[in-house]
Amino acid sequence: MLSLALLLTLSAPPTLTAEAITEGVQAYYQGAQDLKARFKQTYTYTIYDRDQVSEGIVYFKKPRRMRWDYQRPQPKVFVTAGEILWVYEPEHNQAFRQDLKAAQLPVALTFMSGEGSLKAAFDITLKGQDAESYTLTLIPKAHEGDYKSLELRVRAADFAVLESVVIDPVGNRNRIEFLGVETNAGLPDAGFQFTPPKGVQIIEDEGR
Repeated sequence: MLSLALLLTLSAPPTLTAEAITEGVQAYYQGAQDLKARFKQTYTYTIYDRDQVSEGIVYFKKPRRMRWDYQRPQPKVFVTAGEILWVYEPEHNQAFRQDLKAAQLPVALTFMSGEGSLKAAFDITLKGQDAESYTLTLIPKAHEGDYKSLELRVRAADFAVLESVVIDPVGNRNRIEFLGVETNAGLPDAGFQFTPPKGVQIIEDEGR
């Protein structure tokens, strides 16, 4: 009979360096022209010890196209085709518009569309591994006002990100689980365009 220790060893993924895992993650997303996944987002407000849970579908497509369709608890859309970011809140009949043409989106947000270099932007260490995944801790090399660290749980079989956790300067945690990931599905460009419905209040956001 095989010992428990041996069984655990046989079921564990090979031990890789943080650099090798990072290269695998980068290659996975650089090789995908588009990506679709269901997501579950848990935002933890540390000071209040309270979680806010949201669910929906996320889409990425090169170059710089992203769309987050929040379905629960309230419908909401974040969408950009690379130049303008729209945040549409149907419940409040309003849409925020931000010009991104001169903005540099953080790599923590854009690497899943194959943009940016994780190794160039972060100091990366291997936090741990289990039978199906590796967990990386990424600390930004340059100051990022919106977050102080990032964790990625990566599927060992192909280096797809199963979960990301962004920790902000006061310790709040934004955890996103990616479920049913599909790549190279031929997502149409039209899905990343947004035209505010008639009567919606448009609020210009100048950004930082």
